[in-house]
Amino acid sequence: MHPFDEGFEPPEDCVLWCRTRTFDIHVLDDDALVDLDWWNRHLREAEHDIRLRGRNYDGKVVEHGQATVRRNDLRLGSDMFEARHNGLGLLFLCAAWRSGHTRRRGARRFPDLSNRFVADGVQRYAGAMGAIDELIRLKRLPDYDYTTGSGWPALPNVGVALTTVLVWALDIRAASGRVQLLDQHGVSTLIHQGWLEDPAVSGFTRRRYDRYLELLRHWSESAGTTPELVERWLVERWNARVQEARSGSLAEPTLF
Repeated sequence: MHPFDEGFEPPEDCVLWCRTRTFDIHVLDDDALVDLDWWNRHLREAEHDIRLRGRNYDGKVVEHGQATVRRNDLRLGSDMFEARHNGLGLLFLCAAWRSGHTRRRGARRFPDLSNRFVADGVQRYAGAMGAIDELIRLKRLPDYDYTTGSGWPALPNVGVALTTVLVWALDIRAASGRVQLLDQHGVSTLIHQGWLEDPAVSGFTRRRYDRYLELLRHWSESAGTTPELVERWLVERWNARVQEARSGSLAEPTLF
């Protein structure tokens, strides 16, 4: 653990919240409302052989209109997308889920993965597909790139936050275990609780992300829960603080 994080323990309300929640309901069933028409139109215009799906209020799988996508749908082989390259299909499903999640920090933005400088006859998205294929093959994050200081997968215009959703969906591992979502609201809560780090998620290096993962693992072990639930509490706590500021009354990060 980073020396600055020694003694930095989870707050009591985090421990209580996590212990009264379940992984299946509050992580896997965590859903977002996705505009399928918007996403599928942009996929067609970008010449992706991908089509996203979701579920309507009756649970039926649909391809048009507003539909629900659950976090448990974010996996290879999901029924919520059809694609020639499954990894690329999963990436866009993750992007749709994250941007449609009202409690997370993510604007609806279509990732442009194309490389316009490739030679004739070379797939414009070959670089992104190769990076995803390598993640699937290795089942771990890439080694640090000491020339660029990055260490993140080579996914152009995807961004750190969306990358972490994808690698979680692929069940990718890091030194401290499975990788976790990195959301600006959650990191802002950590900073508010006293974490001594740069608050900007967009600037997270791999070393900073590894420190974040180690802290989530430590908090989850201290609370007797999972890192996913701790991360969810961090996001919910931020939303509760915003509600407190707007309403002037005490708010707790509850889901009901």
